Amino acid sequence: MQQIEIGENESGQRLDKFLQRFLPAASPGFLYKMLRRKNITVNQKKCDGRYLLCKGDQITIYFSDETFAKFQTDPGKQGTHSDVECQSICLEPHMILFENDQLMLINKPAGTLSQKSKNTDTSITEMVDSYLLQQKKRTEQDMLLYRPGPANRLDRNTSGLMVFPLTLAAARDLSVLFKDRKIEKTYLALVKGDFTGKKHLKNWFSRDSENYVSKVFQEKQPDTVPAEIICQPIDNGCGYTLLEITLLTGKTHQIRAQMQANGYPLAGDRKYGKIGCDLLKRQFLHSWSLTFPQMDGVLHSLSGCSFQAPLPNDLNKALVKLGISLANSIKKDE
Repeated sequence: MQQIEIGENESGQRLDKFLQRFLPAASPGFLYKMLRRKNITVNQKKCDGRYLLCKGDQITIYFSDETFAKFQTDPGKQGTHSDVECQSICLEPHMILFENDQLMLINKPAGTLSQKSKNTDTSITEMVDSYLLQQKKRTEQDMLLYRPGPANRLDRNTSGLMVFPLTLAAARDLSVLFKDRKIEKTYLALVKGDFTGKKHLKNWFSRDSENYVSKVFQEKQPDTVPAEIICQPIDNGCGYTLLEITLLTGKTHQIRAQMQANGYPLAGDRKYGKIGCDLLKRQFLHSWSLTFPQMDGVLHSLSGCSFQAPLPNDLNKALVKLGISLANSIKKDE
């Protein structure tokens, strides 16, 4: 028999969703049968899977230890890092830009995945898990109930700010904020060409999933969606311009593909434009800043707060070589 007390972080979930996360190897049909037979109860009572859990609820699972362990091991994740192995994966202290009880802001290095693409990968997500376990801010039991995942994603070779909600309530609020474009995200991009004046670029966008490329059109085409960014030049030199880009829509490879389609390919981008590859080993694209709106709920203390991720060494060196200065950045309120 196993007993679980629902805390603040687990409250508000449907019982069936909670059980599927907690016992990933058990089928939904099996779990519903266990609920009907009272092999799983809430507060010692029979309960429907649609029940919304409340803080303090006691879930009792009448399984043997062997059965319980079997259903907690997800066969689809064989070959992944165990929680013990995860603790050897390093999240460097300088990568943590901010942390409170609700979220972490991470400065992701280039070359690191946001999330696994295959089971044996190590991504920034595993690094966050490792940090939380090492610092005893989460237990392995906590990770079964809720495992933090990124609220936004970056390409492997794009560096910069990522947001990790640490509670289910924060994850829900951030999902809505990102979906409604209420969080202002800006990027730094070095492009080929003399880009002058602030511009609002509006194009039409499609994704070729078969060839793993994004396509940008000047006019609406079948199966295309709007793509919008605002570009503000910061400084230029040697035929390149450093831009501050505000992302208004979020699509895969949007900035890279959209800038190339408008005649300003990113330096070092080997997929779109192939310009400046002698200058950099990866595209010059960095998730630079993030500003929260006025908020209620668990994130209210961050209302109006802005955060910046320092530019990594490889990108700084490229700017120095070109005689371009980030110090010329124009403040948003000017």
